Amino acid sequence: MIKRSFFPVVASIAILVAVAQHADAQATDRRLTIDDLGDVLAKVDGKPIRKSDVFPSPMPGQVSLQNTIKPTVARYIDWMLMAQAAEVEGLDKTPAFRQGMMTVEQKTALAGIDALAGFYQSRLPGIVAAGDRSTIADAEAAAYVKRNPDRFRGKSRGEAIQAAQPYVARDRYIGSQIDWMTENLNISIKINGQSFSEATITEAIDAADARYWMPTSVLIEATIKIVIAEEAGASGDNRKEIRADAERVRELIAAAKFEVGDQAFVLGNSTNVSSVLLLINPVDMPKIRPVVLELVKNIVMADVARAEGLDTDKEYAARAKLLPLMIERGRIDVLVRLYQETHADAGDADAIAASLRDGAKIEYLLD
Repeated sequence: MIKRSFFPVVASIAILVAVAQHADAQATDRRLTIDDLGDVLAKVDGKPIRKSDVFPSPMPGQVSLQNTIKPTVARYIDWMLMAQAAEVEGLDKTPAFRQGMMTVEQKTALAGIDALAGFYQSRLPGIVAAGDRSTIADAEAAAYVKRNPDRFRGKSRGEAIQAAQPYVARDRYIGSQIDWMTENLNISIKINGQSFSEATITEAIDAADARYWMPTSVLIEATIKIVIAEEAGASGDNRKEIRADAERVRELIAAAKFEVGDQAFVLGNSTNVSSVLLLINPVDMPKIRPVVLELVKNIVMADVARAEGLDTDKEYAARAKLLPLMIERGRIDVLVRLYQETHADAGDADAIAASLRDGAKIEYLLD
């Protein structure tokens, strides 16, 4: 089964969003913004728990003190107590911790690659042009209407041309990415040491062109064939039987070593790849987002962006400011998971945290 982290490296953001959406109709407590809070939200054994630690990113609008802010602070304290207890027991010196941190570091590196590639892509002339509908000529929009008449039935010619502009902009955006990949993805790409052929890369780029059809992830299918062949060789199992076991294949994909040029990652450490793993049915592959190709594109784009010095741009720095936090939160995740595994006989996560709270002096400064 694909493992889920107790505290995902970006959980601070996801938890805040999820909790903020919870509304208690009976609540009568105060509602306030995160900016209304003081810099120190609590103290644990005299050590301050700062607002910037618990709420590292902006949280728009007012939220419930009782149902949102206090539970989030309490949960953060639980994580910190378990992480500190794990360090006291020396769990941060174990091979399991080092392995866990390798995963955290790869996930953070890939998040940085995605951010830098996105910044680079936003500056491509074709992408910029796609965002400026004033440059879409009537003739271009009319040509789109002619190619897709069913979308504009019942509209006058002028109405159809106006309605076609968002579609033309979308096609420009996709076309710009396809053109960039066609020109720049002439690089070695491997799964577990086995190279994809140039023909496979070309096919993958063509199949990702959503201007004309639903995109298909050719590289995921190519990856499946490689990992199944390797698994069959190692286990002696029949390839068809392996392919029929969707969960087994997903695990093999997630564990595959992915190399682009001189950079190597575990494929499942890509957030975009892991997000589609549960959609993959190796026996009957659906048309799904070409996430492996997107990952290749982002890695190459990020390399080009660094060569052009865009990684030092102030705008990119603002986008990447949470990356160091991902490392720190990932470290906490690993320590908490190891502590829970070591103390599994003490009960579930809440019971373990409760026992640590009993031995700590906690002072909340929220009211």
